[in-house]
Amino acid sequence: MKKIALSLFAIALSAGIFAEPTNISGNTTVKTIITDDVVTSLKVYKNVEVILTNNELNEIQIVGETTDVENVTVKITRGELTVTGLPGALNGDKIVVYVPSKSLASVYIHGSSNVTSTGSLNNETIDVTINGNGKSDIKSTGLINVNTIGDFPMEPPIN
Repeated sequence: MKKIALSLFAIALSAGIFAEPTNISGNTTVKTIITDDVVTSLKVYKNVEVILTNNELNEIQIVGETTDVENVTVKITRGELTVTGLPGALNGDKIVVYVPSKSLASVYIHGSSNVTSTGSLNNETIDVTINGNGKSDIKSTGLINVNTIGDFPMEPPIN
């Protein structure tokens, strides 16, 4: 059993992804995922709130109630970060996922997820596509192109 645990740990390290949950107060947990990949594309599904940061570290943080944090799926492949919440699995408020966005070029928001930023990002161009009731309030010193799919109206930014 010890060999299996060590093997899984070695596989996680070699894949360049490492996650460690930390209980910060009561039922609130912060799960930090460290990756070797630089996030260039972001896809968000199913009732998740993402906050883009100018942080230069390749650390993705998930904050929320412990059971909700464990039910969020985070996958990164060749720079594309996919964050998915499970429908009906969220016990509390939306999960908040902090994503470093220094090299981010595209964002896809599906369902009722929201994507915002902490302050103004320094990206040259970010293409945002919204499919559903999701919202985007990304601020950047560069150009932000926002498009919607289907019959979903584009709403003014969240204030």
